[in-house]
Amino acid sequence: MRWIRYVAIALVNAFGVVVSIVWVAVPHTLAQSSPTSTIQTYQLREATQTARRRSQPQASLSELYKLRDRLKSDLKKLSKNNDITLFPEPWKEEIKRQQSENLMQNLQTVEAQILLEEQAKNTWNQATKLAKQAVDIGKIPGRDIAKWERSQNLWQAAIETLRQIPPTSFLTNQAIEKTIEYQGYVAVANYELQVARSIEENKKREEIEKPPKANIVQTTNIAPQNIQPVSLTPPAGFSFLGDTNRDSIVDEQDELGREQWSLSNGALILFNNNDDDRKGIADWQDRKVNGDRDIQDLAPISLKLSEKFANSQIFITADSAAIPHINVFQKTADGWQIVNISGQEPLVFDRDIILGVEAKQFRDRNWNGTVILKATAVKNGKEIASDKIKMGVSPWILSPNTAPVKEIHVSDRGVANSEFISQIKQAIEPTGVKIEISNDDKVWLQESQEIGYAQFPDKSGIRQINVSLKQPNEKNPKPLLKRDLGSFEISQPRTLDNLNQWVDSYGNLEVTPPLPKYPMGRVYYGNSGTATLNPEVVDFIKNQGIQGLPIDIDTSWLLIRNVDEIISFIPNNSGQPLLMIVSPAAGVKMLQELAAKGYNNAIINRDLSTQTTVETALKNKSLIQHNLYLQAEKINPLLEKLKTEFQLTNDRIIQVPAMFGYSGYAWWPNMVNSVAVNGQLLVSNPRGAIIEGEDYTQGKFRQLVAPTGINVNFLDDKYYQELKGNTHSATNTVRQGEVNPFWKNLPK
Repeated sequence: MRWIRYVAIALVNAFGVVVSIVWVAVPHTLAQSSPTSTIQTYQLREATQTARRRSQPQASLSELYKLRDRLKSDLKKLSKNNDITLFPEPWKEEIKRQQSENLMQNLQTVEAQILLEEQAKNTWNQATKLAKQAVDIGKIPGRDIAKWERSQNLWQAAIETLRQIPPTSFLTNQAIEKTIEYQGYVAVANYELQVARSIEENKKREEIEKPPKANIVQTTNIAPQNIQPVSLTPPAGFSFLGDTNRDSIVDEQDELGREQWSLSNGALILFNNNDDDRKGIADWQDRKVNGDRDIQDLAPISLKLSEKFANSQIFITADSAAIPHINVFQKTADGWQIVNISGQEPLVFDRDIILGVEAKQFRDRNWNGTVILKATAVKNGKEIASDKIKMGVSPWILSPNTAPVKEIHVSDRGVANSEFISQIKQAIEPTGVKIEISNDDKVWLQESQEIGYAQFPDKSGIRQINVSLKQPNEKNPKPLLKRDLGSFEISQPRTLDNLNQWVDSYGNLEVTPPLPKYPMGRVYYGNSGTATLNPEVVDFIKNQGIQGLPIDIDTSWLLIRNVDEIISFIPNNSGQPLLMIVSPAAGVKMLQELAAKGYNNAIINRDLSTQTTVETALKNKSLIQHNLYLQAEKINPLLEKLKTEFQLTNDRIIQVPAMFGYSGYAWWPNMVNSVAVNGQLLVSNPRGAIIEGEDYTQGKFRQLVAPTGINVNFLDDKYYQELKGNTHSATNTVRQGEVNPFWKNLPK
């Protein structure tokens, strides 16, 4: 047996901290025949120099930029270093590999911190802008209520904006100090507001005569819990029904199965999360029926009584698990009134009682989404009749990238993305799709909202209600809470390390088009190995029971770690959508093709920070090897997994040329991160080599998607590319739901 010696390699992260020790095995015989002292001296020198360079914590963006440049330079030097005398055979490659992996991990950490700091800086600037507006308003003479309300709101908005700065940012301490300062200004504004109100009240104050006390007749309502029970079989003349058969009509045909509920049968309830009265809050929160539009969001219930119940009291109760999660209303001569469903107060008596039910949430880990409603008739203190119906909340369904689009949303970033927006308008306006341009501080609209829908029986067959799942504790952009678009959240914000800080973004939550076993599509999400999409969100998707068990996709090699940077689906003329997947191998092959055709000096990544030539890119052996490694170790295994899970054949898969930097960002704009809009495909301009007046990379992409019949529109997304994102991440869409009801298209 041969003796084995080990050389310790210290792996030092980007901030000077030793994160692990790697022991590299060295055959004893080879070690004896080579100058061991030289090896150890080299390793000690390299580890010491690396630690010394990075021992001082980086305290500014400029220092981070310098560190990133040094790491990139180190990687290039390592890829060019072919001096075999430095590493005696046979383990020199192992040391070199460990150094390369360490440098790439450090670079990924630094890139993540840079993105965090850039976003924190933008947030800081937004807060100071709000504060300046508040100061300017405060300088206006006079004590006007509206003025000081506006000032107070601006100071509070500035504080809320500062609180969005992550605790790991360099700006955290400054943000805390500034928050304390702004809170003082809020107090001043509040004082001035109260003074202004007091002055206004004094001007309008009048003696108000107190009305005489009315004679109140005391009555006692007997709760059904305390009533002597009788047979639950409803006697004649006591008909308690919901829309059991889901035909939108409540009649005698709904009697059968009214006490049972499943995804395929039983009366449905809507989570009433839109804003019919346009007051800025979801309808379920105000415990009111907000006009005729809101009536459409209520699940109808009918209780018809014969004459013998004329002098009785009618109570409605719900099972204890459901009480916190639903509202019940009664239609009366004075309008819709909230119903006490704990059984403490009777309904307004009528022989033809009409009720409406709304849910306050979707089914999740805290509630199974069902409610048992019981109607009880009480006469002379005794229960004389009762009946039950079971209802369930309609599930939330994700929309795939292939579904027809009603609206597309994008944030106005001024001159930075004006061309991007102009090109979207040019491509989309002829389709009739509405373009919503917001002016808030959101850059990545896809990351903050996932827009799906719910279905509900309607006289026309089926009604689709769009609903947006938004990030927790995040204010809705104005276009994303309105009469025809609801909004909700289901989890709490998590504190994640810098590398995983974006895994809870909703670019990390997507769904396929309809598949053979999943007629409403199947959900997929990203898994970095150390963190996945928020487990509460994953559990929520499972609880909907409509789009299969979600499958996870390895995103560990990406900087942002969002699954929409790896795969996407596009419509196809054949009716079977195609899967697009990034292919680093195809990206390398494309560069080799250009070189073989004599275009070594052609410029790629034009006008980007990564601009270079074909020849220079191919000479960067470390970059080329990194991308071939990604193909072999990440993309190829994923392809096999997706073929099995999604039941795809090779002819339904498009491998799109792409390349990625060491830290996991798209080296040129990612064409997979695209948006399909009613026959138009919005794609990031890859800024490829110009050959005979045409973009070579664009031409490759057009050839790949040509069989689908979709029209390709390349967009100038330079602003987003430099921020490490692309077209899909920068936009959001409101899409039509599946034409067939979910209860007839459950997973098989």
